[in-house]
Amino acid sequence: MATPREAERAATPARARRRVLQSVGAVALAALAGCAGGSDGAGADTPTDTETTAGDATTTRDGETTTTTTTTAGASPGEQRETAVRLARLLGEGDFEAAHGVLAPGVRDQISPSSLASAWDSEAGDVGAFRGTAGVERSTDRGYDVLVVRAQFEAGVVNVRVVFDGAAVAGLQFASASGEYSPPSYADESAFSERELVLDSPACGLGATLTTPGGGGETGVVLVHGSGPNDRDESIGPNRPLKDLAWGLASEGVAVLRYDKRTYACDVETDELGFGPLVVDDALTALDRLRAETDIEESAVVGHSLGAYAAPRIAREDGDAAAFLLAAPSRPLYELVPDQVRYLANRDGEVTDGEREQLEAAEATADRLADGDYETGGFAWGPAFWRDVADYDPVAVAEGLDQTVYALQGGRDYQVSPTEDFPAWRDALGDARTRLYDDLNHLFVAGAGDPGPAEYVQPGNVAEAVVNDLAGWLTGT
Repeated sequence: MATPREAERAATPARARRRVLQSVGAVALAALAGCAGGSDGAGADTPTDTETTAGDATTTRDGETTTTTTTTAGASPGEQRETAVRLARLLGEGDFEAAHGVLAPGVRDQISPSSLASAWDSEAGDVGAFRGTAGVERSTDRGYDVLVVRAQFEAGVVNVRVVFDGAAVAGLQFASASGEYSPPSYADESAFSERELVLDSPACGLGATLTTPGGGGETGVVLVHGSGPNDRDESIGPNRPLKDLAWGLASEGVAVLRYDKRTYACDVETDELGFGPLVVDDALTALDRLRAETDIEESAVVGHSLGAYAAPRIAREDGDAAAFLLAAPSRPLYELVPDQVRYLANRDGEVTDGEREQLEAAEATADRLADGDYETGGFAWGPAFWRDVADYDPVAVAEGLDQTVYALQGGRDYQVSPTEDFPAWRDALGDARTRLYDDLNHLFVAGAGDPGPAEYVQPGNVAEAVVNDLAGWLTGT
């Protein structure tokens, strides 16, 4: 029996076509969300390791669950990447006949080229001319390889998610990375101005925005994203948590620089980057640029999730900036993903065979990484990343800094745990430099009940209490 939401979708042809695309072939992409629309690993989606697996593929959408028995054969990651990028480019260029031909035969039987064109136009019809692709990300979902290609347009980005059964394209989904964003009530747009910058990076120039208070401001911060190929706002559905922070802090007299992540702006592979190139290096460049572009006397790095995990190292290498940690893991990162997978599997009170296999695969990957076997990487991060963080203890680094460190945590965060991660920060930093917000999720947006991925596509803003606490610490008021 259809739910009211399903009935509403069925009544709208464009939505109905989009729903077909989300479930064509043997698998539909699960609506897992995290710090980002894609995945750099823990704290974003909850991927398993990229090994061949088999079992029940279970997909839940709008309360409707389907299960199919599947087997994924090995395939070349390079060939899959080439196919996914070619498919995204064909869609962007409007060659729907050729794009249709890339799909597996069983998928082509379920959707025509004209329906494919209509569904694509419903997402990409109002974002201007196609500019190219960037930021290909890989994960797995119920044993299937999933590649997300960012198709860039004049006025936005469309995420093209391609599901592979071996070398065959068994599923396709695309959605605009923009959305209806509403500025928070605490942002006073008359109190600041913004201008665009480009930060130097080895891979390509990174677009950035400098938000400056009317009076200039004596303190400035750089915002550092969580996992995934994030834009400068850390856009997740209609939410823009880093934009909320930038506008909220600028309204309180703090200059803010935020920038597009290297895996978002450039055509680079996450699994080829170490921790430094993925997170730390560009944040250091941003801090230098912030000081060069303003007259600030004090600086800080404000990191979210993976960016918060990196913040103590960024502060140590910078030598001057204070560090503010929003949802910072204190444990080894490989411990977080099995916890996330386990939580999501148990949310409905019943663990399916597919969910059990996904959890077992995540646990096996975590055990391998804990044993120091980094040769095949894991959780969408490559060997260089894991070697780079092998001896990194963010709590110990934070305790050894001359600069001040603060840690903030949402009580409804299922990705970075308020019970497993936050206590270490509270013990290290004390009550005066830590805050726990009982009703906030991983994005520091208020909610109620058991948290889940669906919250991330519901409109919301970073809580005013978080902005007030950050501004008070930064400005000394």
